[in-house]
Amino acid sequence: MPKNKDINNLINLKEFVTTAKIENLDAVKDFITGELAACNCTAKLQTQLALVVEEIFVNIVYYAYSEDTWASSLPREQPSTAAGNVAIRIAVGDEVIIEFEDCGKPYNPLEKDDPDITLDAEKREVGGLGILLVKSIADAIKYRYEDNKNILLIKKKVA
Repeated sequence: MPKNKDINNLINLKEFVTTAKIENLDAVKDFITGELAACNCTAKLQTQLALVVEEIFVNIVYYAYSEDTWASSLPREQPSTAAGNVAIRIAVGDEVIIEFEDCGKPYNPLEKDDPDITLDAEKREVGGLGILLVKSIADAIKYRYEDNKNILLIKKKVA
């Protein structure tokens, strides 16, 4: 179970663990949207958080367990073949808290500068738009590397 006090002491904490493979994306999104629907969250919130979850999960699939480095400026065409597990936790109250935990390469997506979206697409560097989307939807995002694990915590207030 997680050590983060933000999520650890919540009564309604649910957890889903799966292998970091692209074919598991639908199951991950179904888990999240199912929990949100069960708590009567709006369709808008469900859609927003499904986008967040998809972005984070796909990044874990493509990069966390690969032999490539995150520093590569070229997008990957294939997910990693050396997949490990990803734990996704959710708790819903006055806010939705979603936590991702993987044992992949250490990587803090919040350290990278946001892309300059004022530039024409052909003048921008590749990558970064997904994390920018996550930042624009979330009310708070925290990253930590603990016990050889990447842990990304996302909070979104329930309207």
